[in-house]
Amino acid sequence: MSRLKETTSTEKLLDLIRNKKVDAASPSLDISKIGSQEKEFPSISFTPVSEKKPVNIGIDISLEYLTLVKTTKLPDKSWALLGYRSISLTHIDSRKSPEFINFIKSELYNFFGTDKEMNLWANISAARVNVRHLKIPKVPKNQIEKTISWAIKRETPFDDRDTSLDFEILGEISEDNVPKLSIIAYTAPKDEIIETKRLFSEIGLPLNGISIAPFAVQNILKTIRIPAHKGTVACLFIGNDFSRIDIYADGKLFMTRGIRAGIKSMIEALMERISEESPEPEELYEREGASATLRAQGVRKALFSLSPDAPPLTENDIGFKLTEEEKFKAILLSLERVVRQVERTFEYYTATLKHDRVDRIYVSSVMNVYMPIVKYVGDQLGIESDVPDPLKFQLPDFESYAEKTCVSDRVSLIPALGLALSDNEYTPNLLFRFKDKEKLAGILRITNAVFAFLILVALICGSVFFYQTRIINQKKSEIAQLEKRLLQYNPRADQSIISQMVDSLKQQQRISKTYRERYFGMAVISELSSLTPANIRLINLKANLGSVAPDEEPLKKDNKEAGKNEVRNLVLEGLVFGDHNTLESSLAGFIMKLQESPMFRQISIQKNSIEPFRKDDVLNFIIEITLMGT
Repeated sequence: MSRLKETTSTEKLLDLIRNKKVDAASPSLDISKIGSQEKEFPSISFTPVSEKKPVNIGIDISLEYLTLVKTTKLPDKSWALLGYRSISLTHIDSRKSPEFINFIKSELYNFFGTDKEMNLWANISAARVNVRHLKIPKVPKNQIEKTISWAIKRETPFDDRDTSLDFEILGEISEDNVPKLSIIAYTAPKDEIIETKRLFSEIGLPLNGISIAPFAVQNILKTIRIPAHKGTVACLFIGNDFSRIDIYADGKLFMTRGIRAGIKSMIEALMERISEESPEPEELYEREGASATLRAQGVRKALFSLSPDAPPLTENDIGFKLTEEEKFKAILLSLERVVRQVERTFEYYTATLKHDRVDRIYVSSVMNVYMPIVKYVGDQLGIESDVPDPLKFQLPDFESYAEKTCVSDRVSLIPALGLALSDNEYTPNLLFRFKDKEKLAGILRITNAVFAFLILVALICGSVFFYQTRIINQKKSEIAQLEKRLLQYNPRADQSIISQMVDSLKQQQRISKTYRERYFGMAVISELSSLTPANIRLINLKANLGSVAPDEEPLKKDNKEAGKNEVRNLVLEGLVFGDHNTLESSLAGFIMKLQESPMFRQISIQKNSIEPFRKDDVLNFIIEITLMGT
């Protein structure tokens, strides 16, 4: 019977690996734990920095290992690696058990040491995170998220209630003379984010950030000087059930794509090859339950033995008789499928998206490093290939350190190392999204504006203070000079000089009063003549100017008292000519002018009557005026 039509033991065992036919009594088969190597390289610590600074802790919880990396940022913006550690998790069955939580908590606290100020960054699986590079029309900032959401939902619908959307603006571009925004957007399941936060909340160490492996690699490209990483590079990760190809341009992630092929398909291919060498192929299927699991682990171990960093096979191991070339040849077809998917991704990136050609590819996988696989991928794609080993560019004493750890162990640190190099300034953070960054930026703008205003006020107050200080110093200098001059001045002041000065002053006052009394009458008549209008004629004037003679001593006490009792006054009699209706108003105007004069104090009307004069009527008046000095 044809082999394609009969159910062979190989097919049945492959069904076990594919999880299609597992006996109910047998334990469940977890392909990720098959052939897991019980390795745990020692934790490495480096000389701590002299000054206490905040440290970043990168936490990578994979299926088999807990990997921790500790870094700190130096004043020159470079990073220093402070230590790392990798611990096996294969002895813990459930990730939700108290045993797992307590184990993670214990290992974290042991790794932290005396560090108090820490930033914790963890990752989630990139398999359920959809990363896209978009070009959207240039819209207002408050509409960018809606535009991105609509663009993604048009190709891959998602529910906002269970999916978190975030993005980063790479810059403005012009496409057909139309301004657009270049965006890197990603969606992640909220339940996985919440579960990761819950784990660390139960531990008592809240996370500062959650990211994914592609962004961790982006951190490495941004912070560590790796030769030839400038330009466009790609990172291929071959996982258990799927693989992932990430493309970076100038240190920025521009594209990531999942490939539904990985180590499992290579195990299946190697199983086919081993079954051909087995003398009793039916015996492979007869072993069920735990034996079937051990058989699958043996095939995985045979595949992983290709790496020089893996333990060698013994005579009792499956595939021991196969040579390295035979095992590698057996997996070539599966590896070729991965390479062809990578090649199509590169063609789409260059031909459709119009980006530069990929120059180099870094290859890693869940198995230890096997350079023929790395070289094969590069040869098939026609570009340079290598394993990602950034630590050799970060550590000054790499040669001595390389003797202690193998390249596979160093490559396994990449996710945790990238997380430890995270910063909200350039690392996408599922806990600190674009809207949170904008909100923080708004708060910082307000804070900076208030700070700038306070600085301006302080400068103004400082300027006023220094100006006033300068004026005060000038005044003090002037006072000091005046005091000095005052000390040097020695006036001749005695009682006789002061008496002479007083007598001289009294004499001047006496002369002034004499002149005033002598010409007082003339001043009164002159003032009257200047204030009397043309229609008023004075017919009689009586003046009482006092009885003090100019030759007498007016400043004597008795004369002073007499002067106070005397009243100086004038009695005027006159006629007002003019229209009969304006006689009263003319007299009133004359009296008002007299009142405005400083020589006349009080004016009283003694007579005011209209009398006939010749052919007209006139107003005859008599007024009494009190003079100044009374």
